[in-house]
Amino acid sequence: MTFVLGSKRDFLDYQDEEAMEFLEDVCDIVAIPEYQKLKQFRHHYSTNRYQHCLNVAWYTFLWCRRAGLNARSAARGAMLHDFFLYDWRQKETQPIPGHHAAVHPVAALANAEKYVEVDDVMRDCILHHMWPSAKGRPVTAEGLLVSLADKYCAGMELSMHTVQTVPPAIMNTIQRISR
Repeated sequence: MTFVLGSKRDFLDYQDEEAMEFLEDVCDIVAIPEYQKLKQFRHHYSTNRYQHCLNVAWYTFLWCRRAGLNARSAARGAMLHDFFLYDWRQKETQPIPGHHAAVHPVAALANAEKYVEVDDVMRDCILHHMWPSAKGRPVTAEGLLVSLADKYCAGMELSMHTVQTVPPAIMNTIQRISR
């Protein structure tokens, strides 16, 4: 857990107080053995689900801090938003019948509640991150930012597969807004 796609920041830089605060907010989640299993699931081409959740959580944390929102709960909800332990490409492994976009937030919340205390902001972030693709829109600003960060990160992850490098102009923009 040392990098985030599109960011120059490194979680090994102990001088970076913002990064250290983020790590402190999510370290108990990352330490859950079941959560570590997310590394085994391909999410967006070459990105595994663990890395995707980390990407979404980092950008959510930054955006919420800058907006004066509950960055801690939002980052924790973002870390847990895809905490489902099945391959969604194989329908028979899905624990709840229905469309994946609607089902996996429910599975992720159930897993989250097994391992950590989930507050209302976290619950909203997890359950509504698929909006507008699934029913239920976020009711908190933090939930909306997780949904936006999820799409933002998915776009970066998919483009990294397609292009293999982000064009310099886009990378400069991403880095500028992520500082």
